[in-house]
Amino acid sequence: MIAQGDASGPELEVPDVEIGTPLSDRSGSAGLLGLIMKFLESTGNVLLIQGPPGTGKTTLALELLRRIEGPRIGSRTVPPNRLYISSRVSPPRLRKHFPWLNEVVDSISGRTAKGNVPEGVNDFRVSQADSILSKVLNMKHSSQRSLIVIDSWEGALRNTTEEGRRMLESAILSEPEESKVSVVLVNEGGQTGDMSHLVDGVVNLSLSQLEGRRVRTLSVNKLRGLRVETSQGLFSLDKGRFTFLSDSEILDATPTRAKMPESIAHSATSFSTGSSDLDKMMKGGIRKGSSLLLDLNNTVSPVEVRLLLRIIIANFVNQGGTSIIVPTSTISSENVAEALGRCVGQKVLEERVRIAEFNQTLPPRKWRLLLKGSLEDDALLFGACWKELTSVSSSIVLASDFDKIVQVYGEDLFLPGLADIGASIRDSAALSIGLASRPTKLREDFLRIADYHVKMQNINGSLIIYGIKPFTNIHGVSFSFEKGFPALRLTEVV
Repeated sequence: MIAQGDASGPELEVPDVEIGTPLSDRSGSAGLLGLIMKFLESTGNVLLIQGPPGTGKTTLALELLRRIEGPRIGSRTVPPNRLYISSRVSPPRLRKHFPWLNEVVDSISGRTAKGNVPEGVNDFRVSQADSILSKVLNMKHSSQRSLIVIDSWEGALRNTTEEGRRMLESAILSEPEESKVSVVLVNEGGQTGDMSHLVDGVVNLSLSQLEGRRVRTLSVNKLRGLRVETSQGLFSLDKGRFTFLSDSEILDATPTRAKMPESIAHSATSFSTGSSDLDKMMKGGIRKGSSLLLDLNNTVSPVEVRLLLRIIIANFVNQGGTSIIVPTSTISSENVAEALGRCVGQKVLEERVRIAEFNQTLPPRKWRLLLKGSLEDDALLFGACWKELTSVSSSIVLASDFDKIVQVYGEDLFLPGLADIGASIRDSAALSIGLASRPTKLREDFLRIADYHVKMQNINGSLIIYGIKPFTNIHGVSFSFEKGFPALRLTEVV
């Protein structure tokens, strides 16, 4: 329940028991949120959250309250006492901006605003800043596992004397015997005096820009008693929830015998990417007969690129389309075929997929397009392959690694047949995807005609993607394999 009233909550005679682990991270955290929760499990710790206005300090504080757990006694978990003391946000505004809160009492009108009760939130009190000292002391002397949030520290001290300030600091920083209370202080950016040195943990929230797009970063200054291996992480405030973007350390966990992916149907005018989240970012998918440039910097791993392309191509091929792939230099045609075959089946792979290979010593395979590394010869071979696949289906997705093409044919690449192929792609309502990780003439020529331009990179351990054309917000990227095949999920940074 969320209510205004006595902050101490019911007193329980609780024996020495093991404190429960924090709620599992249902938001795809990069690990920092779990580390902060572990820090707050150590009773008596005080955490200071700092940052300019609008960076998400209140949202983070409420997320910590939501996640805190009480002690376990046998199979039963005793609900913790959660107290939110606000000197700047009224209960009605809290309910408006954080609709997942189950109940907030308007202290002026006495009316309540109720909502759904999320799992793990039971006794959650919202209090105004009056009598902060007495509320803190009451909870400090309670034997119940508790977490207090004071939002904000400057507001709590606004009308206090120097003596009152010292008393409040002493109440927060002291640890009476048998106390099971941790405290979170929210600082709006004003002077905190010596508090940043006196508290046990400090985190900073910041807001920056990347090509005109919002980037939110949490930085850990200290968490006393814990080893912080990764001190920074990107996060989003989507839907009023504090959500870390996923780690970018991605392994291809597709089973050897993968299930066929669940196809996402194309529309009459657009191709689906195989991810509803990516389709949404691309404003409804990719128009038929268009071209897309995917810019990658050197922080993006080959595994991440391969997974993204596999999802797009598998969704395309499993709906009757065909594909020609020019893979990167870091992977062989055999590996591409083996991975894609798990998602489309061997028969479909041989009938509707062609993978370019420049190593003439490899044995022929029905899916393998053996090229010679000569512009004129390969243009003829490529044209014949294109004609063969159009006889199977008029819908073709061409995925080409421009760095590989330039490596083979040189920087001054010019294929007379490229213009015809480009026209054929538009006329046949096909799709051309170009990948580039460095500036080349081929990339620049393709960019001039590309209908879509998307960038991918890693920041602070999180893989992100965003659209230049069309303009989109930054999205965090995560891959899952829970259904037996790779799936792509995005978290928009708002």
